Amino acid sequence: MNKFFLLLTLLCLSLSARAHDAEVDGIFYNLDAANKTATVTYDGEYNNAYSGDVVIPETVTYDGITYSVTSLGNYCFYGCSRLTSITIPNSVTSLGVDCFRDCSSLTAITIPNSVTSLGTGCFADCSSLERMVVDAANPVYDSREDCNAIIHTSTNELVAGCKNSQIPNSVTSLGEGCFYGCSGLTSITIPNSVTSVGDKCFSGCSSLTSITIPNSVKSLGNTCFGGCSSLTSITIPNSVTSLGRNCFHGCSSLTSITIPNSVTSL
Repeated sequence: MNKFFLLLTLLCLSLSARAHDAEVDGIFYNLDAANKTATVTYDGEYNNAYSGDVVIPETVTYDGITYSVTSLGNYCFYGCSRLTSITIPNSVTSLGVDCFRDCSSLTAITIPNSVTSLGTGCFADCSSLERMVVDAANPVYDSREDCNAIIHTSTNELVAGCKNSQIPNSVTSLGEGCFYGCSGLTSITIPNSVTSVGDKCFSGCSSLTSITIPNSVKSLGNTCFGGCSSLTSITIPNSVTSLGRNCFHGCSSLTSITIPNSVTSL
């Protein structure tokens, strides 16, 4: 019986260490034989070795079968601190959860017109990211007015930003975690068109020193300024009615704050 459990443990370890179906030209894939599609993934237990300039092909051939590369999977480039650039082909339709999280050397990203889905935390903690561009033909997202951000076109929600982002006047909401871990962001102007600031919106923006909330904003999400350790001042207008949980958690430089009488929920 003990030998059985030992073999079972070794098998599980072997499976967890090999989280991909195929490796072709240094890129790891999970393959869907029925649909002949491939998803870019990581090597083993989040043990990514991707570095430098990575080019994802539109198709990949393995064991004589050609697959279309349609997605970048969850966590596929998570923690690849030596990844400097990535080329995403027009065959890719989705970027998974935490896809590029903590890619601290990545400076620019271009979203092709084929991508119609971005996972949560897709660009979180990308501290060096300074250029974000969406192909003009993309039907779901845009980077209007050369704003260096990704905006969901139909809802006007800014879903991802970087240290050089400008928020256009047409944006009505800042999405969950849109600037999460953007430690290079030192200042940002929120236009009067914005009515809500989402959960963890500026969480981890450790270089952000001050911010003014316009009187169009009605709510600040949970942990929206969490970990903003350089934030020394913040102005909250009378339009705000609620402050989310842990709204200013870890704001170690914030010495005072005035909460207006419009706030009915803390």
